[in-house]
Amino acid sequence: MSQFFSYLLILSFFFFINSLGTNSTPLCQSHYCGSVIIRYPFWVHNESASDQLYCGYKGFGVMCKNDEAVLELSGDRYYVKDINYADYTLTLVNIDVSNQMCPRARHSVSLETLPLKYSSMDLNLIFYFNCTSDPPITVPYIRCLNINGRNRSYVFVENHEMEGFDWSKNCEETVVVAVTQSQINEGNLTGGFGAAMNDGFVLDWERVKDCGTCESSEGYCGYNATAEEFLCFCNDGSTHSNSCKASNCYGFYCGFNASFGNAFRLSNVGFDGPPTVYTAGLVTVRGIVYYIKWPTFIRQ
Repeated sequence: MSQFFSYLLILSFFFFINSLGTNSTPLCQSHYCGSVIIRYPFWVHNESASDQLYCGYKGFGVMCKNDEAVLELSGDRYYVKDINYADYTLTLVNIDVSNQMCPRARHSVSLETLPLKYSSMDLNLIFYFNCTSDPPITVPYIRCLNINGRNRSYVFVENHEMEGFDWSKNCEETVVVAVTQSQINEGNLTGGFGAAMNDGFVLDWERVKDCGTCESSEGYCGYNATAEEFLCFCNDGSTHSNSCKASNCYGFYCGFNASFGNAFRLSNVGFDGPPTVYTAGLVTVRGIVYYIKWPTFIRQ
């Protein structure tokens, strides 16, 4: 029997074993929530569970409510409109203002220490609510929020407020919100801010410093909330504290392993019986060890 045919037999065996499951790291599997796919570094946050162990970045747990993806930031909840894994961006919409024609921003967005930052596609709007005094020069105010007919509210692109008037002193509340620049017409802010807020804003995410070593070893970073420590989930189903350990491989296996994402580990390869008649080895697939033996070419 030719050596090439022997390798074909080995490949057939590995494809059969690999078909027994779809992912050796269940915690790192992808999930759909409506039209949004939730996968690493995000993870599905189940409010009814403790989430003591998860695969993904701390603070990146996404809830799925009635097919709507929801992310919580500093106690405030946002609809996840889109996650772009190629560009490392996500688009959020404040639940409090969603589907409102004249939304009243209640708070500024706080990113705290999360590996998130505002995108270059964003623009900050600053709102001054319930101003007890009017500016000396006529400035367009938000008519749909002028409920009592007296105290007025205003909106500007941040750092473009009318000068010569102390807005913070003369208005009861100041709130800054992010929107995408493409949705803003500075000539009609008072009439267009609602649609812009409903369209959402974009955040970029960055690699967590403590996850660098794990991800460089082709692992998935996770967290153990009970022990308060980072974890590294590996494609072979193992879990380590820092990185995925390099495994020994031999010639043909190395190339196969690199192509199919560590679906198996071949070790202790040797010859059983008369030289070159049968080749035997141990294969570990998803934590289960298989002993295999296949015929090889006979050397004359």
